[in-house]
Amino acid sequence: MSIKYQVPQEYYFRLHHVRPRFKNNLENVLFFISNEIASMGVTRKRDFKVNFDSAIRAFPGNVSAHRKTIANWRTEIDALFGFVKYENGQAIPMRLASELAQDQDLVKFFKIFCYKFEYPNGGLKPQKVKEMLRANIKFRPAPYILNLLRHAEVSTQGRYGITKAEATHCIFNDLRVTRDDRAVEETFQLIEQNKNQSLEYDIAGDVIRYAGDFLDYMCQAQLLKRQPNKRYYLNTVEGLAIDRFCSSDSSFRGYEGINLDADRLEVKRSLAEAENDWIDYLNAPLGEGYFDTDILALFTNDNPERYEEILASLESNIEEALEEYQEMRIGDVGEGLVVNHEILSLIQADRRDLTHLVKLIPSHFAVGYDVSSREFDDSAKLIEVKTTASNRDLTFSRFHLTPNEWKTAESFGERYYIYRLSVTPNDIKLHVLQDPVGLYRSNLLCMSLENSGGVTITFDENTCGWSADLMIG
Repeated sequence: MSIKYQVPQEYYFRLHHVRPRFKNNLENVLFFISNEIASMGVTRKRDFKVNFDSAIRAFPGNVSAHRKTIANWRTEIDALFGFVKYENGQAIPMRLASELAQDQDLVKFFKIFCYKFEYPNGGLKPQKVKEMLRANIKFRPAPYILNLLRHAEVSTQGRYGITKAEATHCIFNDLRVTRDDRAVEETFQLIEQNKNQSLEYDIAGDVIRYAGDFLDYMCQAQLLKRQPNKRYYLNTVEGLAIDRFCSSDSSFRGYEGINLDADRLEVKRSLAEAENDWIDYLNAPLGEGYFDTDILALFTNDNPERYEEILASLESNIEEALEEYQEMRIGDVGEGLVVNHEILSLIQADRRDLTHLVKLIPSHFAVGYDVSSREFDDSAKLIEVKTTASNRDLTFSRFHLTPNEWKTAESFGERYYIYRLSVTPNDIKLHVLQDPVGLYRSNLLCMSLENSGGVTITFDENTCGWSADLMIG
């Protein structure tokens, strides 16, 4: 007869967070919704909710959805991801929504989300917050899990992974961790002890779902990799990001000083203020480039040897394309891949004499494109690179152009290209749009104006532009 491990009753507290109903299609939903929210701008709260509900209903599959389902989507997006702040009768699109809509970098988005997320938080209902505050819970799961796995790999001198059940019963639901900040060394010993004693865990879906959700979010952030054995392991090519998580002591302080024994209305007001403070905390900037996605790390998918091989080849091929005052940063790798592709394409076409003219343009020059290249006939070719980074293949037929990029595209016509990259583990897709303004005037793509003065482009990859194989070398 099997024996199940249980957290001692005096230390048991089941953590809880909002669970989106669209979790199985989370990435596409977040891309779509962030674009819609960012495009609305600051509006009256009442009008925003009407417009937001209409946008949610427009998402594929929601046309006939019940009104309550639409309202639940809106509430869950508001609560979990901090895309919108309601203040003084207005709805204010926040930084996370605007940056995701602009950058289309889901990996970076989930890094920031996991870095900031903690218990309790402003996305919870007030009663749940009060329960956690009374239990003195203050817990940031991502740094704890990463530090635990790092310690485990040093101790075992090998790769080490945890299951959803181990995370649930030995971390998330144990006050010795979430309240008392038990050392990761002790948690590791507990997990190993349970293994050695062949203890089992309650793995019912409703028991392990919350820890499981967060482990999956860490996979979206490329911090962890879930292997076929259903264990979660450190992603070895994300060392810099993991270092930043493990060394961070950042935390939300909005609940400090709240007296839960005060007048009921006073407590309600204090929690409401903390909820808005939480949204501000989620959206506070971390510094330029702090969690920019390393496209090569995403593509090579926890294969450090392949990562170093491609990086060395890339740096060798594009060294001449970088101006003497410029070096390639993590955030430039997408553009660097395009530079490399252009150089290899010219070499393949027996135009090696033109490769020295391929240049990666520093962003502060603000010329309206990222790469200056050459056609095979030596005519100018200006390329704006738009990259989507995510953990799985997504619909990537939507992107933004700044006012300057759109104006430059209009000026250069057929000389101007959009290289649309979609980067996922083990795969990079390239779709090329030549003369986007001309395509718009020919009704081959859709363009809508944004409040910022830029434009949102939507196209059908089957009828607009062409797909190409990205040459890596």
